Order: sequence, then C-alpha cells, then structure tokens
Amino acid sequence: MAPTNPFRTDGEWLKSQFHAHSLRSDGELPAESVAEEYRHHGFDVLTISDHWTMTKVEGPDGLLVIPGAELGVDPVDGPMSPEFLAIGIDEVTEEPNGDPANWYTFASSGFKTFATFDDGAAYVAAQGGVGIVCHPSWSGLSQAAVFAGSAMAGMEVWNASAHRENERGDSTYVWDLALDAGISFAPFATDDSHYPAFDIGDAWTMVRAADRTRDAVIEALRAGLVYASNGPEILDVERDGAAVEIACSPCRDVWLHASWELGWGVSAGPRGRLEGARILARNDRGLITRVRFEPGDDPWAATRENPWVRLVVADELGRRAWSNVV
Repeated sequence: MAPTNPFRTDGEWLKSQFHAHSLRSDGELPAESVAEEYRHHGFDVLTISDHWTMTKVEGPDGLLVIPGAELGVDPVDGPMSPEFLAIGIDEVTEEPNGDPANWYTFASSGFKTFATFDDGAAYVAAQGGVGIVCHPSWSGLSQAAVFAGSAMAGMEVWNASAHRENERGDSTYVWDLALDAGISFAPFATDDSHYPAFDIGDAWTMVRAADRTRDAVIEALRAGLVYASNGPEILDVERDGAAVEIACSPCRDVWLHASWELGWGVSAGPRGRLEGARILARNDRGLITRVRFEPGDDPWAATRENPWVRLVVADELGRRAWSNVV
C-alpha cells in the first residue's frame, strides 16, 4: 500500500491549501483577497474550493493557484450527502447525474450531487484533476460512506473549520479503517476557510512536487507524495524493512501507527515510555527530533501482519502532523 517515499523523491515541499471559500459561495472575502491572504501567510499553493462554483483568479507572485471546487454526491446511507474536493478542474457541470431532491441553494452558490463517488471521481479525472473526501467526521459519514469514496486520491484527516466549530475535525479513525480495508487514501489537512480574519493557516498539506506547476502538484497528489499538518514539520522518513526512522521539528510525542491494535510510541516527558523505539536525538529542551521504531523486535507484532504503517508527531501544544503510509 505504501506510495513512493516523498522524502526520497526529487522536488521541493510546497505548503498547500486545498480547501478555502470566497464570496462566490459561503466565504467572506473576494477570491482575489483570499489568494492575497494565503500568500501573506506563507503558502505556496492554493485552491479556492467554492461550492459547485468555478472560481478562477490569478495568484499573487509566489502563489500558485490551482482551480477547483467542493462538490457532492447523493447519500450513501443516512441523510448526509458526502462532499469532496475536486482539485485541478476547469469547469463545474450544471447537470450532474445525482438526485435533484438532494440539491438546494445557499449563500451565493448552491449544492448539487453526483449519483456516486465513482461518478464524481470520473468527472474530475476526465479533467486531469484529483478528488479528496471532505471532513468525514464533521459530516458524520459512516464507514460505508467513506469506503464508497475509494476512487478518491485521499481524504481530509484534519479539517480545522470542523475542529473549531464542534471539535469534529479529526477523521483519522475512519482513515485507519479504510487503510485496514486496503483503501490507500493519502492524508490531507485543510483550513476549510470561510472567515479569513481568523481561520487561515490553521492546517495545510505539504506536497512534494517536481516543480511549482499545476501539473507537477496534481501528479504529486495522485502519487500520494504528501503529509498533513496543523503545526509540526516532518523532516525525513526512512524505512528499512520493519524499522522506520523519522526526523521532525521538536515534538513531545511520536507514534508509529499500524493495523488493528498495533502501534508504538515515545514521549519526551518525564513519564515517557519507549515502546519498540529509540529516541535518537532531542533538542536542548529535551523535545524529540529523531526516533527509530523497530517494531519487529516486539513479539506481539510478530503475531500480526502489518499491511500498513504511518507516523504521527505532536508538538508541545498538541498540534500534529500525519505522514502518508510508509
């Protein structure tokens, strides 16, 4: 399931925001101002993902703007219509194949649906783009609904807007369930910005792209050359058989997640434990900057297969970064 290791891939890391709204749907700033704000906050890439609306602007110097939108599909089970980001498309259809009974108008735009995630993914792929499942936890999506989006390239494991609104921004649990089922979603973290006075720069996706072009970014997304963050940096990841080594910005906790109940973690605190791992480096305050996990030495691990592993780091404020499967 592991994609190519982005830390061993030629290119550069681009700080990217793929979920933001403007006045053309339910945001509070004109699209040009949204782009200016993201450049001011140090972003390299932006998609303004207005609801069922194609918003195109020229980015200020230093900011690559890739067009896209936030689209939806008919409910899979339950009342909610799942949503997805369509990144790298140039038009939004006025007549998708979903049930008009699920369509409505709100703010300065509207909401329509494709009949299925597969239909939505095919529409996006035909324009050379990629699809990302939006905020499963915030939308209350069932496991079946998320699994129905398996044709998408990734999912939002963290949505800052949902966290701020009702503390349902974290969708990592259903991500793990998808990985257990063999669905290789790449992780995305997003602002889902609507109110730029205070909701820009809370979360982002780092993309390892060959260059600063639309095509290179889309290809990197399609290949899973990403990690997600709402604060910390992942600086390097290397896997050697069952062993995994990670370098990161100073962090309090580092974990290696695996299937089912398996996982190993280290903590910088005075009551920290070492579980199948060694802390290789700390900063001058004792925070962790490099860890080597050796879960193959754990007899419990030997009783289970590990079809996937992924890394999580947490800084002193509890902010996290999530690697893709390694």
